[in-house]
Amino acid sequence: MELSCTTILRPSRILAIALTLGCISCGDCIRRPALSAISPTSVLAGSSGPQLKINGDDFQRNSKVEWNGSVRPTTFVSSHQLIATISTSDVAMPGLAQVSVFSPPQAQPITFMTGPPSPGGGSVNVDCAGGTSNSLNFTISP
Repeated sequence: MELSCTTILRPSRILAIALTLGCISCGDCIRRPALSAISPTSVLAGSSGPQLKINGDDFQRNSKVEWNGSVRPTTFVSSHQLIATISTSDVAMPGLAQVSVFSPPQAQPITFMTGPPSPGGGSVNVDCAGGTSNSLNFTISP
């Protein structure tokens, strides 16, 4: 008998439901975050560093904002918003900065049953590797 499952993704949760043989498993899964917008998007070079609002999806309490690949102090607001403190030295010179969000992977993979608990049943490990989001540009104007 073939087992088919549907996976429903929700922010930081995966719910797997076996449709034919009936198994349910649920657990935390750190998904790769996605950025949709930052505010502000630019400042004048030499100005004081801004508080940067980062909007997107799948942010975790331990997600960190990266400025050109280096972590900046980050405050978790919600799974859709973070606030980062950008230093005055970060915006001292004109240029372009890459802003991204990193969410560390969870310690243990989540295992979902692919059949009834029996010698013939198996399991599937779900990749909950976290990762780094897409990047958005921040302009430092002369």
